[in-house]
Amino acid sequence: MNKLWYTAAAVVLTVAAIKTVLVSQLFLTPEQRDLVTLSGLFAGFAVLTACVAHITFIRIKAHFDGQRRSRATLGADDPASKEVILQHYAAEWGLSQAEAEVALFVVKGFSNGEIAEMRGCAVATVKSQLGKIYQKSGLETRYQLIGYVTDEVCAVAQEAGQAAPQPSARPLFKLGEMKALAGKSGSAAAANLMPEQRATACDR
Repeated sequence: MNKLWYTAAAVVLTVAAIKTVLVSQLFLTPEQRDLVTLSGLFAGFAVLTACVAHITFIRIKAHFDGQRRSRATLGADDPASKEVILQHYAAEWGLSQAEAEVALFVVKGFSNGEIAEMRGCAVATVKSQLGKIYQKSGLETRYQLIGYVTDEVCAVAQEAGQAAPQPSARPLFKLGEMKALAGKSGSAAAANLMPEQRATACDR
């Protein structure tokens, strides 16, 4: 992060210097090109360039955050979606809303850093919540979690006409709400949580 800020500062100062030189050469007479005038121009251009860069960065970041959030919520109304399947198992495993949201982001393919950025928390917090998810679910890694949910999605999609897992009355996944809700879960044996081996697999 520090390296990124140093690079951004260097770019801003370079652009400000170039603008100062151009303006002084095109619009100022030799008599006007004194140290005070040039310093003022440089400072003004530096502030202006920094403001423009900051606004641009915020807009770009908001754009990509919006795309990632759209990707995270895609398919929430589909019975054979990861959202619905995970919502069902989140209630069964006793996950808190914060843990359920983290689990959803994981099965959507987001990294710990991306999850922390979108939820406005530290990476260490995400890792801690993942540890609780694994403990409550009986799974051991993010890849097992992804595979588990994907297998269930495939099974529901293939069992057309049969009852799909139903979500609880209160929706668990509201990406606008990033406050962790305390949740207690009863322990369950991993064998009871794992589904039977699926005879077929679908594309991942």
